[in-house]
Amino acid sequence: MRAWNGERLGRLSLRLDAAYCGLLGAGVALAAPAIAPTLALPAWLVAAVGVAVVVWAGLILLMLARLPLRTALRLVMIANLLAAAAVAAVSATGAAVLVALAVLAIAVDIALFAASQAVALRRLQFAA
Repeated sequence: MRAWNGERLGRLSLRLDAAYCGLLGAGVALAAPAIAPTLALPAWLVAAVGVAVVVWAGLILLMLARLPLRTALRLVMIANLLAAAAVAAVSATGAAVLVALAVLAIAVDIALFAASQAVALRRLQFAA
């Protein structure tokens, strides 16, 4: 069994993050009219956020292909921390407790991706 070195973990983390963002963004964009009233946000805004998340997924893959791994990990990790805070803040505006908990769960997912990217960066640092 191969060891989970920083490079392997970092590349996997970024690929999974991109896949997660692509699926989640598409789902949010398509379900915007149903989600928006519960979040107390306009449907167009929810749909735009969903589309932006799909675009972000593509950017993650582009960074993975074109940037040094450490740079890509740092950028995505910072973006994930900011996104987790933003998603958690939006959950406070939701009228339904179940929806608020679902949105908070997404914030936790995003934060976990940031944590995996931090671990990969740390392993890359010790490998250098």
